Amino acid sequence: MKNFIIKYGIAGGIVSSVLGTLNWLLIAQSIGVAGSQMIGYISIAISLLCIPLGLRYFRDQLNQGFLSFLQSFKIGTSITIIAAIVMAIHSVLFFTFQKEEFLEWQRKGLTQLELTAFNEQLAQMPDFAYTPWFQGIVMFIMVLLIGVVVNLISALVLVKKRSHDDIIKAL
Repeated sequence: MKNFIIKYGIAGGIVSSVLGTLNWLLIAQSIGVAGSQMIGYISIAISLLCIPLGLRYFRDQLNQGFLSFLQSFKIGTSITIIAAIVMAIHSVLFFTFQKEEFLEWQRKGLTQLELTAFNEQLAQMPDFAYTPWFQGIVMFIMVLLIGVVVNLISALVLVKKRSHDDIIKAL
């Protein structure tokens, strides 16, 4: 695999992991579940800006200013998969070490009725739903889906085909 794909994928995963950790340590306790989830999605979207940056690097530095849609989609998908793997690992580690604190945080501030509903919902979930590995898979899929959207938008914006004159100049 090309080094720049690995570099941009790992960078995206690390950005999202760092922002997610900062969210948990500094922000989540004060703004609650909904606000923290919104910040989490924003951090994933920010981290996936590595896709257009990687595509632009390939187009401008490695491919003489040209980028086809297929090239773009392959490169962007590869960057997304690497970022999703990094985030899945982060999620596994988070749930390994913070599961109980996370569940307690979700319960914090709930009314008795909401707490009863939350506990009933947890009781109905399969045992594996809050395991670190399952949460890692969920994070991988979520990052992958968001990455596909970012990738498609990036591909449409950054595609630059060779003109007939460019092909003749290359010969």
